Order: sequence, then structure tokens, then C-alpha cells
Amino acid sequence: MSSFDLRRVRYFVAVAELGSVTRAAAELHVAQPALSHQIRLLEEEVGSELFTRGPQGVRLTELGRTLAEEGRALLANARRLRERLESGRGEPQGNVVIGLSQTIGPALALPLLELAAKRYPRVRVRVREVMSGDIPDLLRAEALDFAFSYAIQAGRGIRTTNVFSEDLFVVGTAQRAKKHFGKPDLREITFGDLARVPLYLSARSNSFREELERIARTRRVKLDVAAEVDSVSIRKEIALGGAGFTILSGASIRREIEAGGIFAARIAQPHLRRRICFARVSVSALSHAAEAVASLVPESLTTLVENDMWPGAMLPVNGIPSLT
Repeated sequence: MSSFDLRRVRYFVAVAELGSVTRAAAELHVAQPALSHQIRLLEEEVGSELFTRGPQGVRLTELGRTLAEEGRALLANARRLRERLESGRGEPQGNVVIGLSQTIGPALALPLLELAAKRYPRVRVRVREVMSGDIPDLLRAEALDFAFSYAIQAGRGIRTTNVFSEDLFVVGTAQRAKKHFGKPDLREITFGDLARVPLYLSARSNSFREELERIARTRRVKLDVAAEVDSVSIRKEIALGGAGFTILSGASIRREIEAGGIFAARIAQPHLRRRICFARVSVSALSHAAEAVASLVPESLTTLVENDMWPGAMLPVNGIPSLT
């Protein structure tokens, strides 16, 4: 290149990871025409096209793939340098962006934000509710510092650590529960009992739905899936509206359980749980501020469990998980 512009490289890597100039512009908070202009300038510098454009977005050329790999390494080195400089400044400061999947956010966001504000007042934390499938690309594009979600695949520059195991509940109205189970106040049902009720579940492409179907096949249980609904909030509204039942985490229905009047029973035989993982890029260190906020997560989770606000258990990784 005739010149060196780290910002332009970061823009290019974001477009490469997300496969779309529009999506990258939104993640980077840059106007789309300005981002397109920066990509064109970079292509002029290297003397070749880096993307092929199409109606479905953009795809890397062979040179683009090479530059994307080198660009990620370059950005990782710059991040490590920034981390070393920040670590000598004492009190953490700066911006931290955390990604939380939609069922985790309502439980974890508030206690974590409150604790971060108390411990690190010079750190500005932004919480983003994101789809689990989008998290790896957002991490690689540096749109997130770290994230908490379910079923994040490690590899391709992403490192994950399981930190929490949460109980899952079949949820509906007390009236429906009395009709199907005979009692409106059962605290636990077996997996086989699920065959007796109409269920509203996420699509089969969802990792939890895949696990649910695997268990059903193994135990020869035929699930009555009334409809597939990907939105957690819509599934909850359907179930609490009396149309049928759904399966949710305890964190998703904490307020409804406290208010009373709903049916929420743990699923046993087998005990149905799912794991929450901490995800970050593996090629670079967290910033000093991000490392500080990440270190507060085990404390926040432990407090939620001890106060019966999130049914589940911490997963020990050499004791309390070390997220950094």
C-alpha cells in the first residue's frame, strides 16, 4: 500500500466478516456511502478488487481473503498494544460493548451494569441484544468486546468458555396445566409429559431445538409442535395467553413466577438444562476496561443464583470461571 490507515483496514475487515456494506455500516456507526468510499480507496491502494458485489451482499476475492486474514492479525496486534498501554494507566476507563442473547439480557444486564458503574465509574458499558448466530461475526468485526449466549461455536478466531448452567421450564397457564396434567401447580414434569401438550418452539435450526428433538428421538417421545416461533417474547405471550405451552429458562419468566398465576415446571428425566458461554476473540487480548467488566460477571451470576433470581448453577473452570 502507498499509505497506512488502520481505520480503513478495520472497516474492510468488518465488511468481510459481515458480508454486507449495509450491515457493516450499521455496526460501525458509519454512513454507508462513506464506508463504500473507504473500501474503494483501499481497493485503489492495493490495485485490485477486494470484493465481488451481488444482490445478496459482497464476497471476498482471492486477494480479499488474503488481506482479510492479514488485516485481522494487524488489528489484533494493535489491540494488544492498546491493552499494554491501557494496563499501565491504573483505573480502567473507556468503552465496552457486551453482546447478550435475548433470554440472557433481561436477567444479567441490570446487575452487571449496576456493578460496573459502582466499581468502574470511568468505564462506559453498552449492552446489545443480539442473535446467537451473529455473535462470532460481530466479535471478529470488533463490534463486540465479548458476549454471553448459548451454543457459540469455538474456532475461526473465537474462544468460548461455559460459565453457567440454567434450568428449563415448561410454561403455560394454570388452567391449561390442570387440563393436561391434572394439577395446576406441579413443580416438575418428566420429559415424556411434553408429548401431552401443544408446544410452541423455536425452529429446528436452533441449537436447543435440535437437542430437544435428539432427546425426543432417543426416548421415543413424539412432541406435538403446534408452531415454530423464533421470538422468545412471542412464545411467552402465546403460552401465557393460554394457547399452549413453551419451554423457557427461569430467567425469562422470573417476574411472572414472582407475580404468580402461571404454570412453570422444571423438566426432569432427563433434567433439561442449557449452558451459557462466554465468547471472545482468541487472537487478541481484551482491553483493560473490557477485562475489568468481564471479571464482574461471575459475581453477578452468583448473586442472581443465591437470590433465587436465576435458577441454575455456576460451572467451575478451575473454581469460579476466569473470564480473562
